[in-house]
Amino acid sequence: MSSGRCVFLMGVEQALEYRVSFFLSMLSAVFPIIIQTTMWNYLYRHSDAAAVFGYQQGEILLYTLLATIVSQLVGAGFEGEINSDIKMGGLNKYLIRPMDYKGYRFFRFLGQKVPRVMVIAPVMAVMIGAAFWQGLPVSAGRVLAFLCSLVLALFLNFSIFYCIGLLAFWLTDVDKLFGTISIVLTVVSGGVFPLDIFGGLVEKLVNLLPFGYTTQFPVNIINGRFGWGRVGAGFAFQIGWILVFACLGEAMWRRGIRRYAAVGG
Repeated sequence: MSSGRCVFLMGVEQALEYRVSFFLSMLSAVFPIIIQTTMWNYLYRHSDAAAVFGYQQGEILLYTLLATIVSQLVGAGFEGEINSDIKMGGLNKYLIRPMDYKGYRFFRFLGQKVPRVMVIAPVMAVMIGAAFWQGLPVSAGRVLAFLCSLVLALFLNFSIFYCIGLLAFWLTDVDKLFGTISIVLTVVSGGVFPLDIFGGLVEKLVNLLPFGYTTQFPVNIINGRFGWGRVGAGFAFQIGWILVFACLGEAMWRRGIRRYAAVGG
């Protein structure tokens, strides 16, 4: 059995071993949905316009549900483990293994996603069906493009948070910082509400920065707000940002591991 497969299965086992924690994390996604749904329903109920911020009521509610689900699928959460490995000396055992540390983290990350995908996939299918029922331009091509964008979003989010985790080589107390960064990135990725409601300037920034391509971009494929030209450009940005963060992560690792060895790690 290959090293990658072994680590992948370890990730699956770990996710299943802590079932209570897993289901609590899934349940925690329900409360933001309830709050946002209540907020948007109130806003539309007291608005004279049929559309608010360019969204019909059904569209904004569907976006909220899909964005929450996508955020759950692509979310990271391993940056604290990287910090612990660096600070507590646990990194040593990975330096003598045949698989490099990034590969270990990646396959474990993928393995931990399997139970989450098994739970979320049926819900996602219902959401896509609801989008079709609402008359949105959902087609087999859009579903396929959405799934491809999810895979790339998973790679991109892993690469971003791997780099964030490596900050522990230089920063002493990063636990609170990681929590703050995670919340901020959830918002700027479009995981709470669509960022185009803030107007053209914010939308242009979102299109240039990597974060919107982890959540808002996949959602806007399946809900039909992006044409195929925009979808193709989005794929190019996703791949480009993955390469940027892959190179950044490699550079941070090389500099960080020299620092780690120098201080007796």
